[in-house]
Amino acid sequence: MLLSMMKSGEFPYMMISIKLFELLVLAGALSELTWPAILSKRHIFREVFADFDPLAVSKLNEKKLIAPGSTASSLLSELKLRAIVENAHQISKVIDEFGSFDKYIWSFVNHKPIVSRFRYPRQVPVKTPKADVISKDLVRRGFRSVGPTVIYSFMQVSGITNDHLTSCFRFQDCITAAEGKEENGIKEIPEEKKKKDNMIESEPSISIDELSFS
Repeated sequence: MLLSMMKSGEFPYMMISIKLFELLVLAGALSELTWPAILSKRHIFREVFADFDPLAVSKLNEKKLIAPGSTASSLLSELKLRAIVENAHQISKVIDEFGSFDKYIWSFVNHKPIVSRFRYPRQVPVKTPKADVISKDLVRRGFRSVGPTVIYSFMQVSGITNDHLTSCFRFQDCITAAEGKEENGIKEIPEEKKKKDNMIESEPSISIDELSFS
């Protein structure tokens, strides 16, 4: 699958899918860990889960993964670890169907981020009707541990929803980036893919500074 995507020019989309899979895993870990704890162990997550390559994760030996004393078992519960492996299987199916997980997940918002325009942290919700819709579709496809609260956290850190407070400099930056993408069309050029990849990479730490999760 990966080789065929490289030959067809779809490799950048695969890389974005890998980043989104990572953020989905980290958002799911929020039910057991805090964002600071997650980010401090991010390098361990990447080592344990093969840099979040869905194909590689789907082939992990679950017995070894959840074994007492394993590195993975020190990160998350058995339930979460099994869910990550299963979700890797399901993301691979989504990639086969849509070309990338990126295309699938952004289709729920018409490929444009939701702009919330919150002024105060207390206004930021823990879930929304849109998150519920996405959650239900993921569950229908066989994903695990993807309730609406987890999905809304994922939407925030991946930039699908712009929950930066209006007083935050990133609020307008995200709007400008989205408008630029729309003017240039849905299809991204490589440089735009790089910018999007950088945004995905940095977003969790930005969210910690400005949002509160429960």
